[in-house]
Amino acid sequence: MIRHRLLAAAAVGLLTAVAALPGTAPAGPRRDGLRLCALHPLPLPAGVTHGRATAVDPTGRYVAGIGTRITDGVWEPVLLLWQGARVTAVDTALAEDVVGVNSAGVVIGNAYVTAMQRPWRYQDGRLTDLPVPGNVSGAWVAGINGRGDIVGHGAVEATGSSIALRWPADRPGTVETIDTPPDGAALAVLDDGTVVGNAQVSAGSSSYAGWVRRPGGQVVRLTVPGRPNAWVLAARGGWAAGTTGDDPDGDRSPVRWGLDTGKATAVDPAVEPVQDVTAGGVLLGLRAVWHADGVTPLPGAVAGFPDVQARAVTDTGTAVGWTTTDRLTPVRWTGC
Repeated sequence: MIRHRLLAAAAVGLLTAVAALPGTAPAGPRRDGLRLCALHPLPLPAGVTHGRATAVDPTGRYVAGIGTRITDGVWEPVLLLWQGARVTAVDTALAEDVVGVNSAGVVIGNAYVTAMQRPWRYQDGRLTDLPVPGNVSGAWVAGINGRGDIVGHGAVEATGSSIALRWPADRPGTVETIDTPPDGAALAVLDDGTVVGNAQVSAGSSSYAGWVRRPGGQVVRLTVPGRPNAWVLAARGGWAAGTTGDDPDGDRSPVRWGLDTGKATAVDPAVEPVQDVTAGGVLLGLRAVWHADGVTPLPGAVAGFPDVQARAVTDTGTAVGWTTTDRLTPVRWTGC
């Protein structure tokens, strides 16, 4: 289903060790001429040869991602957690999909276990499975806030639909269903408990729109006037970011919503596909950053401009991701 593809795009032992974007048109004065946008490789632990940085907390204190350790020709996944120059590696088969980390260093992700998609949490040196409702055939986490609340969605095989889920930090070991529009999936949870996600426009509809659910239960839809589909991919502070299109499998355009008004604004196509948004409304794309006055391409690591893939951004504008040459190198970008 389209929401799963968008979520994936937008897809234990401990060891502690110490591109230019072609053909993009800016929306205004180019910020790369005003800023010193620089790339910095992140360190890898001994024995880990490849790495991808896939999540960063809003303050930039923690970065999380996935590494690869090759032992006797066998490629083994590793959960990576950076705090400054220090990196911790957790050897676990569950390190398939690392999607979030908060300012306390709690990491969340997903893995395929015994023929079922299962979510997990890494906290205080322990990696544990998250519970799922009995009627769910597979579950995914997608977002975590500062206090540790986690949101995601579950697939209900009996109805062929999706339900939005929350794992509350103040009730460890529990999971609850979030009341949303039909076929709902939660993508992000803000620090005040507001949850943002996607769902069908109406029961039985083939069109999708975003939604915002306030702590008091009020639900507001996020749509794009004149377009049948809109999907939220990230949210933070007073902003949500995502994409809109006429066909779920066709061309899409990036968009930003103000969560206070629900108003949608088209942004420069250079940031499609959208990856993240800051509390100030700056959008991160796969290879560029969009500000209200222009676009900054993310530079590659070496001459020749290897493939660049950004995944997450802090509220101060530091982005994380990886570059691809003869290996995957985890990196962060500053000043973009």
